[in-house]
Amino acid sequence: MIGFIQYNCMELINIIKNGIPTLNKGKRICQNNAKANHLIMCALSEEEMSKVHAMVSAKEICDTLALTYEGSKEVKGNKLTMLKHQYEMFAIGYHESIQSMVSHLQVIPNSLRSLGLTISQYEINDKIHRILPIKWRAQKSALKTSKDLKAMPLEELLGILTIYEQVIQNDARSTKGKSLALKSSLENVKNVPSKAL
Repeated sequence: MIGFIQYNCMELINIIKNGIPTLNKGKRICQNNAKANHLIMCALSEEEMSKVHAMVSAKEICDTLALTYEGSKEVKGNKLTMLKHQYEMFAIGYHESIQSMVSHLQVIPNSLRSLGLTISQYEINDKIHRILPIKWRAQKSALKTSKDLKAMPLEELLGILTIYEQVIQNDARSTKGKSLALKSSLENVKNVPSKAL
């Protein structure tokens, strides 16, 4: 919403952040406040609008909405602590794909960013690298020695890991097929009469 308002008029951002100056309530400032109110109201659902429709100041509306959805400083602090813990404890599920794992992981840094804490791309790449299962040991070593995780975009890392995941799945299918063939041939040997042996 703030980006939309910035696009329309930077003066409106000052009114939203600082409110209407008490000493200078000129016509232009009042018009800008009304314009900011209108833009904010257009972005709200009916339920949200019912909470703030009687408010006059765009700053008051934004502060009320921020408190409603982000909470007080204590609530933000608790959310931040909880999200940091979730990030530290995050692990890939046993049968979870790389795509799914990265999608689940990305929710946490995005939520942290909305609370004012930014996790670098390197930290995210390093986290992904550290939580890969033991069967990924060869790929983990290759990534550590040949690629610069600090400079690698997430999309590139995801591509490399997705390709390796497909190789692992193909190997598993191939091994499973061979073990089934061996099991079948052992059963055939058991069914052969003992005189033939």
